[in-house]
Amino acid sequence: MKYLIAMLFFGLAFASNAFAESQAKTIHDTYCIMCHGTELYTRESRIARDYETLRAQVDRWQANVALNWSNTEIDMMTNWLAERYYGLSCPADC
Repeated sequence: MKYLIAMLFFGLAFASNAFAESQAKTIHDTYCIMCHGTELYTRESRIARDYETLRAQVDRWQANVALNWSNTEIDMMTNWLAERYYGLSCPADC
């Protein structure tokens, strides 16, 4: 029974993570790419070099274009960008 519960828990966690990644990609491709390409994330002169600065940039730009994202949406996008483009790990508190 413990095995079944553990498998269910991990299955739900994986599905939730896959959904968040899909949602973040869709939001990114809809709102972020209309102003800049992905080269912004890998250029030598990029501003974000750590997770906290990346999150601040995500928050700054969503506010600049009046998207009114919640903290959850900002965190989701930050996590997706951090993993996909920046190679940054999420701090323990996220």
